[in-house]
Amino acid sequence: MMIHDRIQQKLDEKNLKQADIARATGKSTAAVAKWLSGQNVPKTDSLVKIAQLFGVTPNWLATGQGEMTARPTTHELCQRIKAIETRKSEVEPSDFLSVENPVPIISWVAAGSWSSSDAVEWIDEDTEYLPRPANLSAGGFCLRVRGVSMMPEFKPDEVIFVEPNFGVWDLKNGDLVVVRENDNHEATFKQLIMGETSADMYLKPLNPDWHEQRMTPKSEWELVGKVVGKWVKY
Repeated sequence: MMIHDRIQQKLDEKNLKQADIARATGKSTAAVAKWLSGQNVPKTDSLVKIAQLFGVTPNWLATGQGEMTARPTTHELCQRIKAIETRKSEVEPSDFLSVENPVPIISWVAAGSWSSSDAVEWIDEDTEYLPRPANLSAGGFCLRVRGVSMMPEFKPDEVIFVEPNFGVWDLKNGDLVVVRENDNHEATFKQLIMGETSADMYLKPLNPDWHEQRMTPKSEWELVGKVVGKWVKY
């Protein structure tokens, strides 16, 4: 059994797709297809990421030898227990991040027509990825903030996590949302103000100095997703 056979075996066992490997490695689906056909072999960094996705050791994936899954050392187990005890009162379960299924940072044009089924159309070798929060579904994605309308909470070039599996009536007043007008190809990021009826609904920037404080659509709105967090790195 060769490397590509073991990759295919784990894909089938875990019910994953080529797109999942593409997201995990930051490579194109075309590159993944070549790995699965045996035409090319993943480089070390990609092999390690694929192994992490499958929950197996890189050595087993590369050679078929040794233990398939790594056993944590006593020191590692102690460190994990200590970390859990330290964070128990500080961190909510939804705050934990996963590197096994990273989140793509897509364009605002892509967000305007995003769906998990055609996600691979918007992903290429230049796509950037971030670890996935536990409260973000597999169809979630990231956007890089543009402009200053959401200052000071969201600065230009900061990255937000967007959960698309939300209906309009699942939202509440004050939620942060990404929406698209039907006659516009790009999405926009604002705070949702519900009002007393659907006719009173409008979007509001967080920046109090923004020139337009009440934004109403020129055509029908389509909800792209709810913003569930942002990436903060110090």
